[in-house]
Amino acid sequence: MNTAEHETAFPGVRHPGPDHGELLARIDTYYDTAPRATARAEAHGSLVLFVAEQGSPFYARPNLARTTEPTAEEVKEVLARQLELGIPRALEWIHETAPSLATVARAAGMTVQECPMLVLESLVEPPSPDGAVRLMNAKDDDLAAVNASIRVAFGTAGTAVSDGGAAERDDATASTDASHGLGNTIDALRAGRTVMVGAFVNDVGAVGGGSHNPRGQVSEMVGVGVLPAFRRQGLGAAVAHLLSRHALDNGVTTVFCGADSSDVARVYEGVGFRRIGTTCIAGLS
Repeated sequence: MNTAEHETAFPGVRHPGPDHGELLARIDTYYDTAPRATARAEAHGSLVLFVAEQGSPFYARPNLARTTEPTAEEVKEVLARQLELGIPRALEWIHETAPSLATVARAAGMTVQECPMLVLESLVEPPSPDGAVRLMNAKDDDLAAVNASIRVAFGTAGTAVSDGGAAERDDATASTDASHGLGNTIDALRAGRTVMVGAFVNDVGAVGGGSHNPRGQVSEMVGVGVLPAFRRQGLGAAVAHLLSRHALDNGVTTVFCGADSSDVARVYEGVGFRRIGTTCIAGLS
């Protein structure tokens, strides 16, 4: 990320003109708030670990109320607790709000992935895709196939076209893990914790999708993916656009997302997102 990206303003009609510090603080608060609907929070010094009581496991992150920055000892304490609980040993944070944590996490043996963080500046209509996108609900007959398509998509990261199409989607739909994940998705849709969009191609059915997770006036767009065999057809951008449109139409003023590469970030930039920072995701196998 270059200095110019840090200095660019993001006024947009949906933002009242906050500088990056205020905007990043708003997103940082979201990261602290979002898990609490289905998880309990455990304090570990300057870190907080969210332990899921239903649904998928969460992460540990810097405590918003901390007075000091995370230490290697605190990271090791959290990792030991996650191992004890049998959940992934993972930390997530915004680099700009905890700039020393990447070094500390790496010193604890963790692998740290630095991902572009983007915020919606002004929504842009993308070119029409080779397919269709629509909002999903908890009773949608295609929900399982959309969920499975996203899982397959994330098995092959990036935006390149490759193997992985309807057959792989159908295999994933039939798996035990897919059944568990579908139950979590249905619960979240019913509770209003998530909004989901599916992507479809004629004579093929579901080929991808994504979600946004509103908490008050802030929402994170997550899990946008398209089966590798159906990429580069405008479907990812169409999913991101419809999710953003839904968020803005339902009282959200800040829509943001993380991208696992510059190529993925360009998809979001095509519908009006702009980079404002870096999301760090640390893991220990």
